[in-house]
Amino acid sequence: MMQQSLMIIFAAIWLAMAAGSYMLFQRGTDVARKRKLWPRYTIASNVVIAAVIVYAQPPLPMMIGLLVFMVPLTWLTIRSTKFCDGCGSPSRAPFFMKPPEKCSHCQQKL
Repeated sequence: MMQQSLMIIFAAIWLAMAAGSYMLFQRGTDVARKRKLWPRYTIASNVVIAAVIVYAQPPLPMMIGLLVFMVPLTWLTIRSTKFCDGCGSPSRAPFFMKPPEKCSHCQQKL
């Protein structure tokens, strides 16, 4: 019963973070706030994912591999996401290449 409750808590946290992310990063207009909070949000959401991985207790080599893989993935996600000064929209480079140079929504230079 405790295991099921913990998984429900993880799901509730994840849903709350997803809703907050949508409201702040997709709908919000304060670009400076988005830039400040994006790294924190990305790290926090990946910590929640890591906690679920640890909770699920996959074989140890797989768990370590997944957790180690998450570190550069988190850094690349933070690095490849930019917010437009003009429209406030997030733009992300495909496949974590160099950060985008223009907004994917309004085409303004980033």
